[in-house]
This record gives sequence, structure tokens and C-alpha cells, in this order.
Amino acid sequence: MRVHYVLNHGGTPASKLADVEIHFEEGLLAGLKLVGCSVWRSKKGDAPTVLVPSRSYATAGGVRYYELLRSSVDGGASAAGNGEDPAAKLAVRRFKDYVRDEYRKIAALPDEPPVPAERSGGKKAAAR
Repeated sequence: MRVHYVLNHGGTPASKLADVEIHFEEGLLAGLKLVGCSVWRSKKGDAPTVLVPSRSYATAGGVRYYELLRSSVDGGASAAGNGEDPAAKLAVRRFKDYVRDEYRKIAALPDEPPVPAERSGGKKAAAR
């Protein structure tokens, strides 16, 4: 499995930093990718926010959402995510932290690799 980032250079919406795809390389899912995760600029100016696919459902108090990324261990949690055990929440948090940390590493890279200086007659050519 490989996590692939599609950076949003100047695209819309401006607060979206990257789409995140999970590419499967082995097993039954080999050759497929899972899309729908994304990295967004935080409204509070904190660390980027990682969003995973979710679904909405109506309640008497309005609309709520539950994330589709959940622990595969059946802990008796309801479909709405109520009553999830701490271990399941920790697994999702670790995934989001991983995506956020890897995005930060990628975002810190220069846009273009430096052009090596050419040597000509003992003089260096100016790098672009």
C-alpha cells in the first residue's frame, strides 16, 4: 500500500492543500486506489486538518456526520460512531497524524530540484 498526495497548487478551493489517495499494490485490491481523503488549511492557523470520507444523517437536532474510516475490529460501535472504543479512535487518529506529517514533509520540499552547475573551462554556469 502507498499513500499518494496530489498537491493543490493554486487550485480551488484555495484552502484545500492536497488530495490523498491510498494505492493498493498487493492482494485482492492490487491496482485499485481509495480516494476521498484530503488535507486542508486549518481555519485556526494550526496544523493542517486531515479529512476522511464521511456520510451525513439527519437527527432531530439537525445534520450529523460520521466518518467512513473506522476500526476493522468489531467493538459494538453503532453506525453513527457513537460509543466507539478508545483504541478505534486512536487508530483513526494515528492515520490522520501520519497523513498530516507526511504532507508537511512534502510541502517543505522545493518546487523544482536544483539544477546542477555545469563546469566549463573552470567556470560554473549560473543555476536557474
